[in-house]
Amino acid sequence: MFSFNVEASDILKVLLFPEEGWARSASSSYWTLQPCWWRRSRCKVVEVAGTRRHSTQARMVVSGVNAVYIVGTFKHLGTDADFKLYLTTNVTQADFNMGYTMTGTLERGSRSTNTFQMTHFAVLRRCDHESHHLKNA
Repeated sequence: MFSFNVEASDILKVLLFPEEGWARSASSSYWTLQPCWWRRSRCKVVEVAGTRRHSTQARMVVSGVNAVYIVGTFKHLGTDADFKLYLTTNVTQADFNMGYTMTGTLERGSRSTNTFQMTHFAVLRRCDHESHHLKNA
């Protein structure tokens, strides 16, 4: 059974891989998600692409027992400022073997015109407990 219960101190790293059909050039990037301690339906999203970082507050919507939507806006961006990140625990066996616990898609676009385009494939990796313990030892 899936439950998106994470502590406010937990920071989740979502790896993003550019979608082949996306018209713009895209560098490898990742997002960090940190739930807000004062409101469980909100989270801080930080986009990291090389040395560039952008952050915003987003809304988290748990959908059913195995999926979560993260919806928000990077206010400083002119084009494709709005985003929808969809993550699910329904992963293929191949994705599970690669160490992913959640997979999904990232859509960027404009909420006012309701034009979104899938830009990235998103994955959340399993924690590597051995390396985590080695760092803390």
